[in-house]
Amino acid sequence: MKFALILPVILAATAGCVTNAEFDRDRAYSKCESISQTTSRDRCIADAIAQAERERAREDAKDQQSQDDAERRELGREIAGVKD
Repeated sequence: MKFALILPVILAATAGCVTNAEFDRDRAYSKCESISQTTSRDRCIADAIAQAERERAREDAKDQQSQDDAERRELGREIAGVKD
């Protein structure tokens, strides 16, 4: 019984061990694996990985901007003397 409760926790923890790069490579390969010509397939994989990296960079920049905006708002509240 205890094993049945612990197993999902272990699976969830190990699922988090896949890096972004590994995930991107696996997704790119599955997208392009049906291409029979090696050079075209390799180019497709490289393009898919580069696209994923660009998307991840845009998301990171957006998250950072949101954090910076929140910090500025908090600082403005502190300067104005507003308490939580």
